[in-house]
Amino acid sequence: MPLRRQGFDGPAGLREFNSALRHTLVQQTVTIRDPNRFRARITEVPLGRLRLISATVGALHSSRRPHDTTGRDATDGVFLLLGQRATGSITHRRGTDPIGPDRLVVVPGSEAFDVDYPAPAHVLFVALPRALVTARFPGLDGPVRSAILDPVGRALCRQLPHLMSAAAAAGTGQRLEVASMVDTVLTATLHGASVDVESDPVAALRVAAERLIEHSLAEPALSVPWLAHRLAVSRRQLHRAFAAGGTTPFRWIRQRRLHACALALAGSDVPVAQLAHRYGFASASHLGALFRDRYGAPPARWRSEHRTGRPAGHLGPAGHGGQDLDSDLARRR
Repeated sequence: MPLRRQGFDGPAGLREFNSALRHTLVQQTVTIRDPNRFRARITEVPLGRLRLISATVGALHSSRRPHDTTGRDATDGVFLLLGQRATGSITHRRGTDPIGPDRLVVVPGSEAFDVDYPAPAHVLFVALPRALVTARFPGLDGPVRSAILDPVGRALCRQLPHLMSAAAAAGTGQRLEVASMVDTVLTATLHGASVDVESDPVAALRVAAERLIEHSLAEPALSVPWLAHRLAVSRRQLHRAFAAGGTTPFRWIRQRRLHACALALAGSDVPVAQLAHRYGFASASHLGALFRDRYGAPPARWRSEHRTGRPAGHLGPAGHGGQDLDSDLARRR
């Protein structure tokens, strides 16, 4: 899905803005002292399983999510609030925290809150669905809370609007690369702000293994024993971590290597035999058979149909991790 931008003006715009918030983030009600002067804009860019959302609003008396809500929110996971150019506060069940350029606010979608912006504000949200929170950031569940960003975190977060623009203009293969960059920025920001994202040790091991695999796809020694040795765990622990996600470390390695081949086929003229050697397949025919089984087409046909530069959205949603263009394309065929 390409970039989506909406503008809102006046009393009618305020009503539309409240409706848009429910479909974009969570159900909440914005109030303003003079609705006739209401102005706001929302820009949304989906990046695989997460979404980046930028909002510019005038001074708000209140933006409230009640304890009891009806209807379906855009996410039942978590959204992260970054006050890019904003000064305000968020009140929740544990107290009140400031919102500003130097802070990150973690807001689980089920939590009630009340936000105030006494002056016009530009804020950025990262919306994480439940499945992604469970798989990657289980420690984000819980109450609303905020953390101070260190200088590195602030510098990283200043890049998110640029990444939004890049993703909106990118082809599918490039959008996957942008999604990977956003994932890196997000992970580094959370760790730098001392936000506990890996409270579940099994989930933490799975995340660590996935990261190591992603950075080692072209490593000839990449295997389950190699992975266990590098992570200083037993193979049994490694299998237990991946079993929680319904797969095995071996299948995950093969899936990510096939995914890397799909990206290379869509974005380059590297021969299939060379890709097979680079990513640890026994031969071009071995890669071809596995690729056809997963993507429904041999590598050569995939390359001709999905070259980078086709209209955005041709491949459907694409993201970082197992829930990416693989399953979406399989459904489309």
